Order: sequence, then structure tokens, then C-alpha cells
Amino acid sequence: MKILISLPVYNEELILKQNVLKIFDYCQRNLKIDWQIVMVDNNSSDQTSSIGQRLAADFPQLQYLFIPRRGKGAAIRAAWQKFNADIYCFMDVDLATDLSALPALIQGINEGNDLVIGSRFHSDALVKRALGRRLISYSHHLLIKFFLGSKISDTPCGFKAINHRVKNQLLPLVENQNWFFDSELVLLAEKKGYRFKEIPVCWQDFREGQDKSRVKVISLGLNYWREIIKIKPRLKL
Repeated sequence: MKILISLPVYNEELILKQNVLKIFDYCQRNLKIDWQIVMVDNNSSDQTSSIGQRLAADFPQLQYLFIPRRGKGAAIRAAWQKFNADIYCFMDVDLATDLSALPALIQGINEGNDLVIGSRFHSDALVKRALGRRLISYSHHLLIKFFLGSKISDTPCGFKAINHRVKNQLLPLVENQNWFFDSELVLLAEKKGYRFKEIPVCWQDFREGQDKSRVKVISLGLNYWREIIKIKPRLKL
């Protein structure tokens, strides 16, 4: 059995090396099966490319993949199409989700689930983030629940796994190439009756206070709402 862990990256020169090595070390110590990590570079303009290529040259289990198109969804799609695995995982390279949840993510697939979703709304989850961002996240949660009728508590959390068969079936159906990609993926999976499981995560917003303004957060929130409205006719949940 082989696990592929995809890391979408864009202009991450400040954290890429240290965080990829953290993931590498964790996998070496805790995963007893074959695994591979792929850094998918979304056309970065800083030193992300050179750092990623050096890491891949130094460690056989690390891969670097450059794609000219920007977007989280485009990065995940490229990795899933290029590399073969039994279980496909992805996470955010800032490691907002603690790596201690990775074994449970994989175990959930081994238990027979088609998808496993990290949830910040799980009763056992531990979340540290500013009140404003927490409120935006909760508004997304309510919109997904009541507007779409979904039972998935945390569609945007960037910590998910999917098995090979369902990946092949769902990937051609996903239209979004950006931040809504994985939300669309799990919502389509729910509509089609695939088996999924949510697991609790320890989650901390390490990027809090780094944005130059609140405009980015608000803009992403509004785009997310638009995508939710756009996808409703396709779901009919």
C-alpha cells in the first residue's frame, strides 16, 4: 500500500524547508507503509522552486512538481493525476493541522471509508484562531449545513484523504481549481453516496496577522459563498 501526501505551495520560501522536513520526519517515525510527499509549486515568484528542488534531490521520498497554473485545486489535481497511490492525502504546508491526526486520516480509509475529512467542528477538535476568522468559518459551516443540507461539518479544512477508486471517479467532476476544490470534492462525494468519516484535528492559524489587510480574508469568504450558491443546483441534497 502506498500513501501520497500532496502539499500545494505558493511563495512559501520562509516555511517550506522546515515544514516539509517536519512532515518527512513524522512520516519516517510513524508510518509503517510506503509513502511519498509531493510539493506542488503553483508558479511561485520567490525561492520556493529552488528550495523544493533541492529537497527533492536530497530525499528520494520527496518529489517537486511545478505547474504554471495557480490555485490550490489545480495543484492537488496535478499531483493526483501524475502520481499513483492507494490513498491520496493533502494538507496545507503551513501545518495549521497538527500532524498527529495523520495516522487517523489514513486509518479511516483503511477502515473502508472512501474519504476522510479533518474537522475543526468535531466535538474533540482543538482550534486556536482569532474571533473574526472563527466567525467567518462558522458562517461557512452554517451555510453548508442549512443552504445545501450537507451533513459534513467542515468542508474547507485543508486536511483530507481519499482512496484511489473514488479519486478516479470524482476528479473529472470537480470544476473548481482554487480554494473551493476540496469542498466541491467532498460535497459531490456526499451527493453520490460515498462513505466518509470526519476526524477531530488540532488546528492553529499560524498565518494570523501576516496578511497586509483583512481584505484577503473577506474576499476569500465572499468567493466561498458564491461557490456554495453556484454548486447547489448540481447537488440537490
